[in-house]
Amino acid sequence: MSPRGVLARALRRVAPGTIARLDDVVRLRQEVDRLNATAAEQQSRNHELDDRVAAAARDLGTVDEVLQDARRRGGLADDAIARLVEQVEGLHGRLDEVAADLQESRRLSLRVAQLADLVFDRLAAAEPAPDGDVTTAPTDR
Repeated sequence: MSPRGVLARALRRVAPGTIARLDDVVRLRQEVDRLNATAAEQQSRNHELDDRVAAAARDLGTVDEVLQDARRRGGLADDAIARLVEQVEGLHGRLDEVAADLQESRRLSLRVAQLADLVFDRLAAAEPAPDGDVTTAPTDR
């Protein structure tokens, strides 16, 4: 057996707790290294999440701007719709006036046609004058 092996056996017999503690130190060192690796991985994930949060905040800002613009345009559209409704109501009033004027015009046209028929009927019923002139009354000659 080598002197080193003898010394290790002797130390294990003399100080069994010390060897166990040295083995614990090796095991604990491995545990710490594993925990440090896990912590580094978590830190990397945290940086990735921070980047995602920053990107989400930028996206949220963009969405907020779009929403504000949509609200502004919606307000403008509401105003335009209100103006159009007013114009349509005005056009309905004018259309009613035109319809009334058209009805009056038709009534007057009918009256003119009736008067024209009356005139033509009287002209047709009148006797021709000796010189070929047609009159409806002797005083018209």
